[in-house]
Amino acid sequence: MNTDTEITPVEFLREKICDIRSALFFSQAADILKMPTSIINVLRVDDEGQVWFFVNRPQQYLGAFKKEFPAQLNFFRKGRSFFLKITGKACIVNKTATIIEELAVTGNDIKESVMQKLVLIKVKIFKAEYVDNSPREKIGWWSNLVQSVQQWFNHDEMDAIPLNFNHYKLAKQNYTFNRA
Repeated sequence: MNTDTEITPVEFLREKICDIRSALFFSQAADILKMPTSIINVLRVDDEGQVWFFVNRPQQYLGAFKKEFPAQLNFFRKGRSFFLKITGKACIVNKTATIIEELAVTGNDIKESVMQKLVLIKVKIFKAEYVDNSPREKIGWWSNLVQSVQQWFNHDEMDAIPLNFNHYKLAKQNYTFNRA
């Protein structure tokens, strides 16, 4: 049960994504023709755990691409103490004109230009890995050595913090938040 001070996993991800805003997007499809790797700027993260953004329209005919494909977003920014890796299902959004009006206030000439040069994509989050790189307190060399050996043998158990996503409308409950 949520209290006013609890933050939901979707809100946590939205906060971290909005803090960085840009990511490296790439298709993980095994197809010959796939969306090119791009640096993207996030437009919105909705309550269903979908990340919305534009990519440059590929030179090939857009109908030749699969409408849904596995994708990954890597969020990193210099000076931030964390990074975020999101994997999920990307979907090319066809009804771009109405969604552009919802996402941003634009004039007709800008809207037409966007529809000709860009493609709107949404990624449904399946898995999110959050790694916190904030500085830790200094410990002695012996403690550091013992901790390193323990991490080698129990890496997943020590670093991963599984979260329960059962109450949220996300695609899967396979989220892991890592502390480095």
